[in-house]
Amino acid sequence: MRMDVRRPTSVDRRPELVPRQRVPAVLDRSGRSAAFGGGGAMVALVADPLKDSRERLTAALAAAGAARVVQADTVDAVDSLIADGPGGHLALVSLGFGADTPRLIGELARVPWSRVIVLALSPDPAPLLKAVAAGATGVLRGHPGRIDPDLPGRLGRLTARELEVLRLVADGRSNKWIAESLSLSALTVKSHLSRISRKLGTGERSHQVAVAMRAGVLR
Repeated sequence: MRMDVRRPTSVDRRPELVPRQRVPAVLDRSGRSAAFGGGGAMVALVADPLKDSRERLTAALAAAGAARVVQADTVDAVDSLIADGPGGHLALVSLGFGADTPRLIGELARVPWSRVIVLALSPDPAPLLKAVAAGATGVLRGHPGRIDPDLPGRLGRLTARELEVLRLVADGRSNKWIAESLSLSALTVKSHLSRISRKLGTGERSHQVAVAMRAGVLR
């Protein structure tokens, strides 16, 4: 049996040898097994104990252009993924993991996964606040059957700076105001807006904001 050295707990700092748990499936766009990590293509994670939700989001990410999608259905599977590294571009993590969710989000962010989005089916703000405090960079709300399948992939392609610009757009700020606020040139702001337009599939500011608000990234 292959053994992994797991990180020590806060109580016992000595390394502990534990059996390797089931490793999450890694699928390329054709559905075949693929090695995880490496390359510049988008790598995504869907961590959700609900099979229907997990499969819908995996299909949506693949359709949106993700080259590899990692699926994890248990806390142990996510922990194995964190231990193995090396991270990726977008991680969608369900609140369905309960009290373990904030810890998983924090550790995924440190691996790092560039963006960690929490999946919320309930309007209860308490677990969402804990998830954001742990390092979640956005929230995707709604039952998987009602989520626009393009949203995870489109929003996952936005950089932190592009999200910052989009939030200011949602506040009704002009390009000049955004440039001065972020200490950018007007040309740089226009470039960010152009990339946002391409990634979200719309050049209309109101539509861009609506797309982000439907996903819960903007309030």
